[in-house]
Amino acid sequence: MDSTADFKGKRPLFQPDDMSAAAAAVAVPDEAEAEAKPSSSSEEVKEPEPGTEKQEEKPALVLVAEDGVEVRISEPAARMSQMLRHMMEDGCADGRIPTANIHSDILEMVVEYCEKHGPYYDPEASERDRYPFPPFPIELTPTVSSIKPVTYVDPDPHGLKDWDSDFISLDNSTLFEIILAANYLNIEDLLDLGTSAVADKMRGKKPEEIREIFEIENDYTPEQEAEVRKENAWAFED
Repeated sequence: MDSTADFKGKRPLFQPDDMSAAAAAVAVPDEAEAEAKPSSSSEEVKEPEPGTEKQEEKPALVLVAEDGVEVRISEPAARMSQMLRHMMEDGCADGRIPTANIHSDILEMVVEYCEKHGPYYDPEASERDRYPFPPFPIELTPTVSSIKPVTYVDPDPHGLKDWDSDFISLDNSTLFEIILAANYLNIEDLLDLGTSAVADKMRGKKPEEIREIFEIENDYTPEQEAEVRKENAWAFED
């Protein structure tokens, strides 16, 4: 009996020698195809993932103070100023931009503020914070519990409020210069910060104390002041 026959006397479909030859025939084309195909690690060019490509840095804007000193400000920071933002959108912010009546010391402080806030600045969010009550009725979901939820989001994740508090702790003269500069450049967030600081200094103070704080000379005579107090007695009630 043939040694390759099974117990029923049938021969297998492939002989051992035939199976080895078939495997070799299949392996040879695969090797040839692998040699012809370029290596994916060395030849293949991968597309950069969205958001990972390096953005071209844009040149900073050049502001010129009233004393001729040039102060540079990055584009994200400059967008906090409505005046500078409109100039960039109109394509007229390439040259030296004069800032009338703003001394270089004050301008550098303004730029410092904008550079700190610029990376996180959102004009729409800033507008909502400034005017929280829309001109149309809205329905608010009633608060179920006063307990802070686990998913509570910190309203100041970048610590800007503490930084602002230290930044705006200024003498009256510098504070008023900052307010005027913010008003000229139309930086509403900085303008709000400065005027709020002035209001905090006045809060709870009597007229005489306010005059002393801001070194305001009383140009009313005692008779005129008494007349004003009489006509507006409600304003002087404790």
